[in-house]
Amino acid sequence: MPDTTDEGKIHFLSPQLLKKLDYQTPISKFFASATYMSRRTEPESLDFSFGDPYEMPPPGFVEALQRWSVPQNSSWYGYKGNIPETQVAVSAALQDKRGLSILPEDIFMTNGTLVGLAICLQILAGEGDEVIILTPPWFGYRNMVHFTGAVPVGVPVDPNTFDMNLEGIAEAITKRTRAIIVNSPHNPTGKIFSASTLERLANILTEASKLYDKPIYMISDETFSRIVFDNQSCPSPTQFYPFSFLVYGYSKTLKAPGQRIGYIALPTTMPNREEIRRVIALLQGTPFGWCFPSVLMQYALTDLEKININIEHLQKKRDWMASSLRRMDYQLHIPDGTFFLLVRSPWEDDCAFAELLASHDVFVLPGTPLEIPAYFRISLTVSEEMISRALPKFQAAIKYAVANVT
Repeated sequence: MPDTTDEGKIHFLSPQLLKKLDYQTPISKFFASATYMSRRTEPESLDFSFGDPYEMPPPGFVEALQRWSVPQNSSWYGYKGNIPETQVAVSAALQDKRGLSILPEDIFMTNGTLVGLAICLQILAGEGDEVIILTPPWFGYRNMVHFTGAVPVGVPVDPNTFDMNLEGIAEAITKRTRAIIVNSPHNPTGKIFSASTLERLANILTEASKLYDKPIYMISDETFSRIVFDNQSCPSPTQFYPFSFLVYGYSKTLKAPGQRIGYIALPTTMPNREEIRRVIALLQGTPFGWCFPSVLMQYALTDLEKININIEHLQKKRDWMASSLRRMDYQLHIPDGTFFLLVRSPWEDDCAFAELLASHDVFVLPGTPLEIPAYFRISLTVSEEMISRALPKFQAAIKYAVANVT
């Protein structure tokens, strides 16, 4: 028997797993060094860093859960996979709210967007493959791609308009490319990609698929597709390209990130859907554990789909924050959607400016760990009271920053 007290000489964990867990992304490096972020949950702190809800969930949310929590039969809380009534509700909502015709049997319920993305990446990518991501990306993409054994390949968006860099995407595609992840509205820039842009992207992917004699898939992360301002349209990338997976989660619109429910949907144009259905169903139930949402959330989804997020309230906070910061001489783009404002840092060292704001008890996410240096991101999920308290602190911070240019 080995001497188990001989610490450091015996590894009980998989070396491959440890290597994957040790992978450092810009966001993980930031959290390893930015100790001030641990203060963001203190009572006097004003936390604008993430999309955590600081307001109550929308009317009807609690009532829906209460209604469906009452068991109607002895198997009410038994093991359930994709509940057919839930799939029908999602199919109807996609038609009603997005104009997308997706069959109920092509909808696979997941424990939120993260699980949906993980399943899609597991299907498509493996050791030595490449997955294109738009940078600045949602900060979880790199790690999720890396965990499959594939390599994330970043293509920066246009620095002036935040639009998709189609030429850069075309140049980034190689024989190892398996997929591209697109999210619109884009987090963190808030950019909605237009129908013409998505059509041109589809043409690029089609031509590259022909060149390399294999399909290059699109994973469309549509987490923020219902968080859209100024009555704009938000076309689904899956409308323009057949080899597409649509991934969605409800936690953003319901202001309830702890109540996890989402789905993967296959457009009717997707070739070989029967085989993909089979593979998704297998991945939902075994290798990742139990990837289905709770039965309560599935039962309640018909009612939850009737709840409309108060976009007017969120847009009011966006406009209030944007106009106030501009009057203070901050520079920023007005986002088309999402929960976030991306603001230019008065200092090129955005992490240092985030520390300055933290000294005023205001916490934001600096741009460097988001792969967009010299910016910082503000979440709009805060309350109006928090905005009122924070604005003078933003004013004090930029006043100091201008007087003490780094």
